[in-house]
Amino acid sequence: MIVRLVTLLAAALLLAGCGTEEGLRAQELLQQAEAAQALLRSSTFEGSLGVSADGQTFKLAFNGATSKDGEWFSMRTSGIPGGGDMAMQVLVRGGRAWMNTGKRWQSMPLPSGTGLNAGSTNTVSAAAFQELARYVEDVRVTEHQLIQGKPVTTIAGEIDTAGMMRSFAKLGSLAEDMSFDLSELGLDIGDIHAVLTIDERTHLLDSALVSFELKADGKSVKLDLRYRLASANKPVTLPASPR
Repeated sequence: MIVRLVTLLAAALLLAGCGTEEGLRAQELLQQAEAAQALLRSSTFEGSLGVSADGQTFKLAFNGATSKDGEWFSMRTSGIPGGGDMAMQVLVRGGRAWMNTGKRWQSMPLPSGTGLNAGSTNTVSAAAFQELARYVEDVRVTEHQLIQGKPVTTIAGEIDTAGMMRSFAKLGSLAEDMSFDLSELGLDIGDIHAVLTIDERTHLLDSALVSFELKADGKSVKLDLRYRLASANKPVTLPASPR
């Protein structure tokens, strides 16, 4: 789920259609990463979502595992005022799904796939990608770096978020009856900044940092999404299916 989120943001919004030499190279590298991700037999990952406002920071940390048997995902919050922190686990195995919020596992609807609905044709067209690409402000690619003993490529870039949101109006049925004029809502979203690293040995997305700032009513909120692939194609044991 997290990999899909980061890859969609990076590939579809940050890099798609960017005509510079570095932009085209970045697009090629992310296509390789997407293909490598599709061939993964198992993985473990971790990361966090940080939200900072009014001198306080709220954090949601997550980790999970995937294998041929299914998927497991855990998240926990910290820093919520009044001690309202929570923890949750989600398990998908054998065509069924369960959730645990600290007391017991409960059955839940099976999460949908990558599409909006099974068989849905409401996908973003190539023309829409080209429209979104108009708002890419900068792409930088640095190859053959050695980080923590691994050869990696770093891809960094920014998106004109306000312009990108306005372009959603051209995505057909995905945007029907929706307004993306943020000024009408009193919202000001700063540029999205993304930094991705790709393992040059496996071509897998190794880590990602996506951040942006939201301003409204004279106040600002900063969001930082971090992701790290902890292991790939190594033995993984998922929790047993609840009875």
